[in-house]
Amino acid sequence: MFPNFRQHHNCYCAFCKSPRRIYRKRSISLMNVLGSALASVVMMFAIWQQFDPRVMIVFVVCLAFSEVFVKIRWRLSVVCRACGFDPVLYTKDPQAAADKVRFQLDVRKQDPKYLLAKPLNLPAIPAEKAKALQEKGKGRLVSRSI
Repeated sequence: MFPNFRQHHNCYCAFCKSPRRIYRKRSISLMNVLGSALASVVMMFAIWQQFDPRVMIVFVVCLAFSEVFVKIRWRLSVVCRACGFDPVLYTKDPQAAADKVRFQLDVRKQDPKYLLAKPLNLPAIPAEKAKALQEKGKGRLVSRSI
């Protein structure tokens, strides 16, 4: 109904192309700041029963908690639950992201609850291109090891 007020963004994993929902907010917004201010004022009157300048410390702590909560929530929603692909880690260290996907796929291969699950739509690399990449020393290809 109101597309700007939706909290989630529907998208697909860049590696296995499974549908996902990602939180839109990466950091706090004006509403979080106002909520932190309201929480700090309520805590101020609950603790000191009058206006006290120490409320600024409580306000900063509330802002820090809300920022950490929003960042962690967004960061956990970005990682694919099916294959373990992490686009944030991939931009920083592609080899670590490949290792993480490889580990997740090995766990998926060994876990019996995935025996009847829908198979992942992993990227297919032609055999010639895979052989050329491995000869260059790029390492083991994840899609060829399944």
